[in-house]
Amino acid sequence: MNMEGPLLYFGEGMLACFLGTIPFGPINLTVVKTTVDYNRLRGTEVALAASIVEIFEALIAICFGLVISAFLESNLLIRLLIAGAFIGLAVFVFTRQSDPDLKDSRAEERSFFRKGLLIAALNPQAVPFWIFALAAISQYFQFEYVGIYLAAFLVGVFVGKLLALYGFVVASSYLKAHLQQSSALVNKLLASILLFIGVSQGWNAVAALSA
Repeated sequence: MNMEGPLLYFGEGMLACFLGTIPFGPINLTVVKTTVDYNRLRGTEVALAASIVEIFEALIAICFGLVISAFLESNLLIRLLIAGAFIGLAVFVFTRQSDPDLKDSRAEERSFFRKGLLIAALNPQAVPFWIFALAAISQYFQFEYVGIYLAAFLVGVFVGKLLALYGFVVASSYLKAHLQQSSALVNKLLASILLFIGVSQGWNAVAALSA
């Protein structure tokens, strides 16, 4: 088998996912917050979980993207629930007090992998992003996502996501070491992003209803 084909699909998935992860959003800011509050290992757990979820989100976009997009656009209740979840997360992050003496014990009790799964699964931008990305790619390449080519693409998605998020882990370690009150700063930034996503989702849902 000519390996140029699978490698091309792998590179496509990796590059698209890497570039799509760089802008600040709930997932990379959660990785930053977890690394600053705890350590690199905990931040990497969140990154690994989010990277696994990204595989399924890309696959959903390939198989059912347009159907799901239309469903979300027409289902007001789902959109309001997603908006409420993000607003609730924003309030929780903003009001949560960090106690350095309890961080180690909390880290042992909590599943940061589960936290990454939850934040990534709730992200309302993931499937629409992949629908847009795949549509843009199709303007230049005629790809068929089947068999080994689909597998190569999804592996690329995983690798691209993990590389980008691990970059945030490394940057967060530097932030933690060189900036006082870094945890409070990241808390406020993450809460602001979550609140913005929640409010914008809710506003769009209500605007669509009144249109």
